[in-house]
Amino acid sequence: MKKLLWLALLTALVHGAFGVYYVTKDEALPAKLSLRLRGEAFLAAFPSWNSEREGDAAVYNRAAMEALATGIPRTRSGAVFTHAPMYAYFLAGCYGLGGVGLLSVAVGQAILAGLTCWLVGRTVQRIAGNLPLAGLLGGVLILVNVRLAMYVAYINPTILLLFWVALALLATAEKRLLLFTLAIGCGIFTQAAFFVIGVGAAGWLLLQAIREKRLAPAVAAVGLGLVAVVKVASSQYGTPTDAQKARDNPSLVIWEANNPYYESLGWLSLWERRPGNPWTQWQASPVEQQRYVEYLERAKAQRSNPGVLWIKENPREYAKLCWVRFYTALGPCTGQMSPRNRAISTVVWLVIFPAGFWGWWKYRQTPTGRFALWLITGVTLFSTLVIVEWYLRYRLPVDLTLTVFAAGWLASKRAPDRR
Repeated sequence: MKKLLWLALLTALVHGAFGVYYVTKDEALPAKLSLRLRGEAFLAAFPSWNSEREGDAAVYNRAAMEALATGIPRTRSGAVFTHAPMYAYFLAGCYGLGGVGLLSVAVGQAILAGLTCWLVGRTVQRIAGNLPLAGLLGGVLILVNVRLAMYVAYINPTILLLFWVALALLATAEKRLLLFTLAIGCGIFTQAAFFVIGVGAAGWLLLQAIREKRLAPAVAAVGLGLVAVVKVASSQYGTPTDAQKARDNPSLVIWEANNPYYESLGWLSLWERRPGNPWTQWQASPVEQQRYVEYLERAKAQRSNPGVLWIKENPREYAKLCWVRFYTALGPCTGQMSPRNRAISTVVWLVIFPAGFWGWWKYRQTPTGRFALWLITGVTLFSTLVIVEWYLRYRLPVDLTLTVFAAGWLASKRAPDRR
């Protein structure tokens, strides 16, 4: 146990240092950050800060600053920020304790990275029959995962979300229903897309209630289902004016990922953003551009989502996109990644995914294994039918889950007699 704690501390230090280095030295990132920037200068370093339509990082900062000032996270328009309120409060806590600057965020999220390492180690040890080696191996896999470390100094809910996922996995291994329900509920309000896993968790609990003929899991399932519905139903915009902007905005998720620009993707292409990918040779043809505008105009006249309209009228093209998204969502990289990020993501994938799926098969009958099936299926279906996040960030809960099973299988393979 002490070794795992030291490993968690090392993870916090290494991930924190690497995260700061990454966001301050990578010239490709839109925000030019420095440890010297404080207060308004730090906030203004994010390009869209104080603009009419602030980007993700600026919106998170805005909500955090409003939470610090009034106790309620809000957008620039004054609407209550329901997109990721848990992360807004986390950021507000970091800024309140350490001041408004990069170091405050990096330290707070580095601590979360260390705690996630410890939680993963504990979970692996539980499912692998209390093998000490298993817990340490799980912690080491988190320590060396550069993909996770990249996000430690980002203004982004990824690290907080992975903490909740790790806590939920440990709760399944220790059969702690209340802890599991709280962790998943917090995750739903930490990242917008996590409602998919929340629904999967509710389904898993309901099946468990039926199998075991117990009331408590059924109550928890209903609770998580309601939380997920409330999260989806609650608008992140909040005012009629902003809602109208959202309807008129062609960057709505379904439309952004399902439109005529993607019709030229091949069946063996990697998923990429169109337009907006600096690593692609694709450019919209006149026909593609005309069809894109036509669908926008027709959908506006019908007061419908242009993406849904395109899907209905182009089932074969949509099926092709689903296929491309399916193997990209389970593969090592996307077409959006730089050559460096592709290499890093591929190495991490080779370490985690093959051993992780094999380990899941070995532990599939455990509570953690059963929940993992719902989690992986939910994320994969969402990525296949709707959108793959350009850098596979929404898939990271799957990566974390497979890390647990990879470590468990590798440890049990080395010490089969100690199980």
